[in-house]
Amino acid sequence: MSKLDITVGRDMTINTGNYSSIKPNVSITIKDVDGKDFQKAYEDISNLADAMFGLETLKLAEEMQTIKAKGPVEYFEMLNNAKEVIRGQLERFSTTGSIE
Repeated sequence: MSKLDITVGRDMTINTGNYSSIKPNVSITIKDVDGKDFQKAYEDISNLADAMFGLETLKLAEEMQTIKAKGPVEYFEMLNNAKEVIRGQLERFSTTGSIE
C-alpha cells in the first residue's frame, strides 16, 4: 500500500471592529501515512487542528486586546524590549524543541 502525507489547515479573518481584525492560522502535517490508515489519521489531525486553531484564536484575541489597551506605539515598544527574550526562546526551540 502506498504512503501519503496529509496536511490539514485552519484559517479565518475575524473582524474585531473599528477597522481591525485577527487572522488565526494553523497547519499540521503528518507524513508517511499508510493508505489504509488515511481516514483515522485525517480525523485525528483534523481534531488536533481544531484545538490548535481555538488556542491560536484566543491568543490573537488577547494580543488584540493588549494592543487596544496599550495603543500600538506602546505595544511595539513592549515587543522591542522583549526581543532578547524572544530570540532566546527561538534559539532554545531550535536546539531543544522547547522554549522553556
